[in-house]
Amino acid sequence: MIHAISYKRAGFSVAFLLVNTFSAHSALASAGNCPAKFQVRHFQPQVCYSEYDQSSCSDVCAAATPATQPACFKELSLPCDVVADMRSTAQGYQQEGGQTWFHVSDLLSYTPLHTELNVFQASLHYELYQDYINTPGNFGFTPASDELRKQNFRLDLLGRLDREATALRYAAVYRRYSLGVELEERLNETFAQMMSDIDRFSYFNATEKQSLKDELSDNLSGQVRMWELLKRYSLETIANSRVRHLNRRMTTYVSLIQNLPTDLQDIMINKSTVLDKHLNIAVARCDQGVCFNEIVAPQGTPFYPNFDHRLSYFEQSLVALANEASALSYVYDGDYQLVPPQQLRFPDLAGFVSNKLSDYRAERTDVNLERLATAINVAYLGRNSSGQQTLASLSQIADVQNNQGLVTLETLAGKPILLCKEFNKISPEMTQIQTESFELANEANRLLDIMLNLDYSEELMLQIEEIILKLEALAMRSQTIANVRQFDEDRILTINWQLFDLPEMNSDELLIEVEYFDYNGMFWIPRMSVNMSELFPSIDGLSTSTNSLLPNAVGINSPLNNLQLKVRQSAFHGCSENNQQINMVVKITDGQGIVSRQVLTATLEQI
Repeated sequence: MIHAISYKRAGFSVAFLLVNTFSAHSALASAGNCPAKFQVRHFQPQVCYSEYDQSSCSDVCAAATPATQPACFKELSLPCDVVADMRSTAQGYQQEGGQTWFHVSDLLSYTPLHTELNVFQASLHYELYQDYINTPGNFGFTPASDELRKQNFRLDLLGRLDREATALRYAAVYRRYSLGVELEERLNETFAQMMSDIDRFSYFNATEKQSLKDELSDNLSGQVRMWELLKRYSLETIANSRVRHLNRRMTTYVSLIQNLPTDLQDIMINKSTVLDKHLNIAVARCDQGVCFNEIVAPQGTPFYPNFDHRLSYFEQSLVALANEASALSYVYDGDYQLVPPQQLRFPDLAGFVSNKLSDYRAERTDVNLERLATAINVAYLGRNSSGQQTLASLSQIADVQNNQGLVTLETLAGKPILLCKEFNKISPEMTQIQTESFELANEANRLLDIMLNLDYSEELMLQIEEIILKLEALAMRSQTIANVRQFDEDRILTINWQLFDLPEMNSDELLIEVEYFDYNGMFWIPRMSVNMSELFPSIDGLSTSTNSLLPNAVGINSPLNNLQLKVRQSAFHGCSENNQQINMVVKITDGQGIVSRQVLTATLEQI
């Protein structure tokens, strides 16, 4: 087994993708660049990015240093004169142990880089949807006290230990023995690294170091208790229990399907074919309703490890499908309480875009033109042309160009889901307005792209103004006929990708870096000044089965080699015609430094 990369040893100091994502004329792509490290923000819990509450939300990176919390730092390549200027003016410039870094607020306040670093997307998204989200908002750098550094270091270690140990605990509960063996080895390595980190932490005295080590040891003992109990049983007993448990889960899943309306039953039965990739389950209609082939342990061949591995991959898909079947059993079914338009909150889509057009008329600069183009993307979910160019460039060098993920729905805070078929029936005229708006926005994007890449044209400007007038008229009509709370989040979209199609689990530790992500008419790449959660506050999580990739979209794989994205959605965003696909590019580096790339895609079914 290869263990050349660990969560700590990787250090997260890998230089982020700079080539292939900068345009030829970009100031940041020119010669004479210097590396600069930036301390980012990372609010916990994750919902703080859209529902910020000062009393319950905290920035876990507030007291970070590169040595103690490397995940809280990102590296960018900037013109050397910019870096030198920031060193003399930035409030968040810090030095410790031979390392220097800035705070991300220094980058956001450096206005000459706003266009280059795509600052507009996050600020415009908040401007449009500020009545629906409460983000952490404006901020600046505040020096951290030694006591805060101590507490954050302790909490970071406890959080890491909990994430690693939780996967092992669940492996014990669901009898995932082969997976548990891999997780146990990783957990032991992680724990040993934590002890070493404590020894190097300069803010603790000897007594405090020992106290924290004892706390982590006690915590670990409690976390692995069920796993230690499981290991006392024979492998045959564990295998039989595993098969019985999965058959019970399949019975529950099929019961959920049978309780759905016929059209939703058909959808779930069709999606269940993904299970046959691992086992011959064959979910289908039968005289009794919906039937499946029970799981049977192999005869004449060992249960461990290969068949057990197949069960783990199978179970991963089954859990996602069962969550969706459960969510579809709690939806609005025609009894939706309509709301008079005057009582609805509704973002002013057209006014938002018109204001940016007025700004450009008043001062015809490339910055204001870029802001107008970005506003149209944010408001109408048009495919961002700059993002699509970046995706195309990365796709050309990817080893896997179309890794399709399994898309499922989950309930959000116990709310019933307004499914797209019901949403569209409630107001067919609203659906038509959305379609026309998207078509107009795409045409405006095309014209703006010409102006941004070539030159200003009065004729093109007149065409854009005409389109925006049409968008205004459609938006006014939509506000008049609106009768459902289409912008309130009521579902979680979950996407599961398998990074490698392996017959066995991959024990190697692999570094995963997200190099591109697009959704909701916006896109993110590592060079942007804001992290993924700040640009996409609806992201509920991006993780493997053992650790999160947030805040910097970097992490270590799990033995299952899976990647899961969770996004909170409203009916408007979940059913939008121009919001039917998510794309992500991940760079994967193994212990020998060998790099591969995959383009991860997901087609959103809009049930």
